[in-house]
Amino acid sequence: MRRLSRTLLALSAATALGSPALAAPAPGTLSFTTLGTNSGPIPRKDRAEPANLIRYGDQLILADVGDGAAEQLAKAGVGIDQIRTVLISHLHFDHTGGLFAFLALRYQTSGTNPVTIYGPPGTAETVKRLYAAMEHGGHAIQTMRMAGGPDAGVNLVEVQDGTTFNAGDVKITATENSHYVTLKPGAEPRPVSLSFRFDAPGRSILYTGDTGPSAKVEQACKGVDLLVSEMMDPGLAIARIKIARPGGPPAIYDLVEDHFRREHLSPTEVGKLATACGAKSVVVTHNALERDELEGARRGVAAKFKGKVVLAEDMQTF
Repeated sequence: MRRLSRTLLALSAATALGSPALAAPAPGTLSFTTLGTNSGPIPRKDRAEPANLIRYGDQLILADVGDGAAEQLAKAGVGIDQIRTVLISHLHFDHTGGLFAFLALRYQTSGTNPVTIYGPPGTAETVKRLYAAMEHGGHAIQTMRMAGGPDAGVNLVEVQDGTTFNAGDVKITATENSHYVTLKPGAEPRPVSLSFRFDAPGRSILYTGDTGPSAKVEQACKGVDLLVSEMMDPGLAIARIKIARPGGPPAIYDLVEDHFRREHLSPTEVGKLATACGAKSVVVTHNALERDELEGARRGVAAKFKGKVVLAEDMQTF
């Protein structure tokens, strides 16, 4: 509750002052702000969990809602009630951990603007259960609100591979990627992980979400100006796990490493994807590397891609 109160104060201050913490993009330009660039699930002091802000004119789109997303929006000078579109790439906790706070703070501050939440199958049920979790904290809020419960003005839309929809003048295309390829066939309901392409007059951006190498994503990102890609170094990641949790069964390490290699993108694979897209530049996010490991990863991307490569920090706008 203390954290929610601090976030509410920060949000109110940012809205009242009207002075965003980062420079607003030029009018009419599609932009992408990395609110949180960590690769979950282990929190870091220097990177928030995955969350991103896409802007085009007065359209503000939140893509993934990792823990702390409401606070990161406040740092960007964006009020929760200004967000009209929320995209969930997949339902792993590092991409949804801030959704409860986003919805609860919207409820608490009498958000009146409608918001639509788009996500893969299971999103509607997830959000409805978050509403149920608000039941015991909502009794004091009723005196603060004009009318309605936590679901007031919230629309839920589940999307699949190939679904297209619009947020104002921004066309959004969802593409199923390969983040779940190691799951055994026949698992029901089968989880879906999505990448999102944004097309607006003058610019196009593709956000991979979490994915491994994927022919579908390569096709979906053809001709984009900017590729925003996840990244993981499987070798460094598994070595760190073995140090942090020594003595584990070798089969567990093998299983985790297989997940890293097949369902995430190594630095060289990020470079290959950017080249296949024909992108002008690539921004790398979903990054758990230590500071002294970043340059090696950048060189790995650059070995396969000759355009501009940026390993993003939190609160950068591209």
